[in-house]
Amino acid sequence: MKNTTYKFLILLAIASTFTTACEDRIELDLPKGETLLVAQGWLTNEDRPHQFRLNYSQQYFDASIPPAVNDATVILRDSDGIESVLDETSPGIYTYPQGGEAGTAYQVEITLPDGKHYMSDFEELAEQVEIVDIRWRISSRGPSTLLDEDPDQIYEVVIDAFEPPGVGDFYRWRLIVNGVEKDLPQNLTISSDEFVDGNPIVNFEPFFELFFLGDTVTVIQERITSEAYNFLLLIQSQTAFVGGPFDTPPAPISGNVRNLADEKRNALGFIGTSGRSTATVIAGQ
Repeated sequence: MKNTTYKFLILLAIASTFTTACEDRIELDLPKGETLLVAQGWLTNEDRPHQFRLNYSQQYFDASIPPAVNDATVILRDSDGIESVLDETSPGIYTYPQGGEAGTAYQVEITLPDGKHYMSDFEELAEQVEIVDIRWRISSRGPSTLLDEDPDQIYEVVIDAFEPPGVGDFYRWRLIVNGVEKDLPQNLTISSDEFVDGNPIVNFEPFFELFFLGDTVTVIQERITSEAYNFLLLIQSQTAFVGGPFDTPPAPISGNVRNLADEKRNALGFIGTSGRSTATVIAGQ
């Protein structure tokens, strides 16, 4: 009995040693990455102010708010050569007071306070494709635990549209619920017209998501460029479609804002255009 007790005490001491060792704090001396410009914003056909955001990138483990780029000179230029200098309406936010015109291409030129010079590629603003109808229906599927849906969420929202003839159109859908846009990676929905070209699209559910009775659901349908589609596709592949052994390894995602002096230090992010159509429905009503 004494030998058994003695052995138990020895094992307990060893286990305590390992437990204590596991609690030691390890400080990693990680190299600091380069700080890059992050430029993002969309110009649409909607008659409203449009914002372009400039900030600096941060270290991977830095959870603080990215520092804004203040006092930059930001110029919006169209394909006819007309230029507008944008006002900085809040830190790092540069505002164009109106919408764009379909068939016109736009680019943004950025000069930072330290003199670094950037230019986005021209993006043509496409004619919007209208949402013909939007409606709710009671879903035949159960709530998704992956999306943290509640058993009381039983409504799904579908839309109808007509895809114009001519292969080469690209789309993005945005979801707003009760006035708040749902912009998590799993909400990023994009598509090309490869398999639906020139056909009516009926009972299309852009978001595999359920809603509560009384939810105000707004769907925004955006017609975007192929460059924007490819950029968003890369974002999607490295954010929403992750977790398996055959995932694409993470890699820097190239945007469309170039450093005019050094192409190895191009900005992150994307400045694009889209023709928007918007429709709203209240679930269950």
